[in-house]
Amino acid sequence: MRRKSMKDVGIKNIPWSLVFVLAAAGICSAQSVLYLPQFADGTQDGAVAWATSISVTNPAPLGTPAASGTITFTQDDGTPVDVTLVDYFGVPTGNTFQLAGGQTKQFQSAIFGGGSTNKNKPGPLKIGFVTVTSTLPVTVGGGFAEVSANGIISAAAVQAAMPLKRQGIFFTKNDNTNTALAVANPGTTAATLTFQLLDGSGTPIVPQVTRTLAANNHTAFFVPDLFPSAPFEMWGTMRITSDQPVVSTALFFIPGGGFVTTPVFPLP
Repeated sequence: MRRKSMKDVGIKNIPWSLVFVLAAAGICSAQSVLYLPQFADGTQDGAVAWATSISVTNPAPLGTPAASGTITFTQDDGTPVDVTLVDYFGVPTGNTFQLAGGQTKQFQSAIFGGGSTNKNKPGPLKIGFVTVTSTLPVTVGGGFAEVSANGIISAAAVQAAMPLKRQGIFFTKNDNTNTALAVANPGTTAATLTFQLLDGSGTPIVPQVTRTLAANNHTAFFVPDLFPSAPFEMWGTMRITSDQPVVSTALFFIPGGGFVTTPVFPLP
């Protein structure tokens, strides 16, 4: 099975009909920020495409004051990037929201032409992370999908996250499965990250690896690419520790090219 580069984990075949699966929500505290550690939007190599969807709701009681906020997209190298967005009905929308209690707004890649019908040709592939700011608590759900003209190939939720210095994921690697990780450093200082693979008994599989992620940067990779000396077949947990808070999401790849999100859990 040919392994994709995690840089390509944004997605696959260009869709003219797109149905999106949205999940994983987080709550943004007052005057604070939430992050979606991975987004993908546009075509790849002229033949494949990815699409992102984000929903924001104000969970406060009906009739309460509005929450105002902004959605910002940032590429791997830390530069902001414009992503053309439409609402559920395909109407062009900006990247801001103002939601009274109980109200919800959906932001989608422009290749959603309206509901499930695509009317807009996607642009070049953009990959990175998303920042959602709000003046009041909001709930954010996000995800991205790989589709073809015949429908969805695969879709995964991206859990809204708060930055952590200590976190972990479950991973599996064998003939048919693989695990990938995306990490974003939303801070203003470079982060030194340490990755450690443990088997089911808690024993290190290979020596730990240290990497640096510049401020406001994003990276993504398959677990074996970070640990080239690791056994071909392995499973367990990967611990991620950092001197600066970072956000992450993990994907578990299954036969046929599908993928699902796997849990990211805090470490004590």
